[in-house]
Amino acid sequence: MTMSFRSASRSLRIALLLAGCVLAPITFANALESEPTLATSALLPSGTPLRGAGWSLPEQTQVASYLGQFRFTTDWGVIEAQGREIALERIAEMPALARIDEVSRGKVFADAIRQSAARTGESIARVVTQPVETVKGIPAGLGRLITKTAGSVRRVAQRVGDAVAEGGDKDGESSGGSPNSERLTDFAKESFGLNKARRALAQPLGIDPYTRNPLLGERLERLAWAAVAGGASMDLALGALSGGVSNVVSVAGKLDDLVWDLPPADISDRLEKRLVARGANGRAAREWLRTPVFSPSLQVRMVSAIEALGSLRGLDEVLALAAGVQSEAHARFLIQQLEMLAGAGRGDPIVELRALEQSIMARTRAAVPVITLPVDHLSWTDPVERADRRRSGRILVAGSLSPRARQELSARGWRIEADLGWPKR
Repeated sequence: MTMSFRSASRSLRIALLLAGCVLAPITFANALESEPTLATSALLPSGTPLRGAGWSLPEQTQVASYLGQFRFTTDWGVIEAQGREIALERIAEMPALARIDEVSRGKVFADAIRQSAARTGESIARVVTQPVETVKGIPAGLGRLITKTAGSVRRVAQRVGDAVAEGGDKDGESSGGSPNSERLTDFAKESFGLNKARRALAQPLGIDPYTRNPLLGERLERLAWAAVAGGASMDLALGALSGGVSNVVSVAGKLDDLVWDLPPADISDRLEKRLVARGANGRAAREWLRTPVFSPSLQVRMVSAIEALGSLRGLDEVLALAAGVQSEAHARFLIQQLEMLAGAGRGDPIVELRALEQSIMARTRAAVPVITLPVDHLSWTDPVERADRRRSGRILVAGSLSPRARQELSARGWRIEADLGWPKR
């Protein structure tokens, strides 16, 4: 968690170099603000619970890198969430986490999980080291979860082969820990029916099948493997889960149907076509779609946000920026920037996107710069003070900002709109 936090912090600090170009001198460095600790309830929508069955949030939360650093204490372990959006998802997932943990500890599934552990490790290792041969050799009825045509099997095999060629060392073996090795593992999981099992189990629970919740994702994957390779039937798993989810605060309604209906490779194919139809270069689209940080759910959401903006210039720049993202917090930051832009062009439509160092700026038809900041609280810190004094335009802040930040940015010619809330999903 430490490295992930540091990576996201660096990304968002750079993102808050508002215009990302010429740095102004720091004249009043000793007068800069420190990011505050605020009431947790002030960082979340009114009425959001701070505790529930098996979990709680503290009354106060530190703001760092302009996002609330929410820390959940739960009966299953600690969960850290950077920013309001992820925190709300984690709250919504709590009933599902409790239910799937309870089911997994039952004797039938505990035994199936143990039986599947060795088999799944061997299966994934075989796909990663001998990808094309393994994928071609998969029985059509494996686990009763795979219904691939011969064409789709060949496509997966080719993609795995490409990943090996790009990510391997001089002997042709995959290098562990790289983005390509993550892609190989995902191909393996898809080939053995795991992703389809995850989708089937996640839907009645009302959760994202590709959730990055460390406590929930691990348990969901173990249960999916038990159904695929551990001897427990999918019907039995679904029946066990459905018995205790009536009070789940579902996030499933916010997911596009593609996430439920298609495997990740097919989702990528469809999204690439949609991006090309919007004027994106096919290669730029493919490079971004191969970025592991963007789960299928986040990929679909980003393309939908792009489509909501209509025709504009600069899409390839944005895709290239997104292809280099290293953390979920940063990926969501870019998506939220795009979603906020959808309502920012009233009377003067957005016609161009520009990729800055780690964030996005837009220009309107009248050449007005527009910067959207999906942050929880904006203070007058060093990166904000460095905003280009020779640039002016609109800054849209989803959350709150300090009086000092408003005063200083306004004095530099920026028109500030704050407390706008987060885009509807």
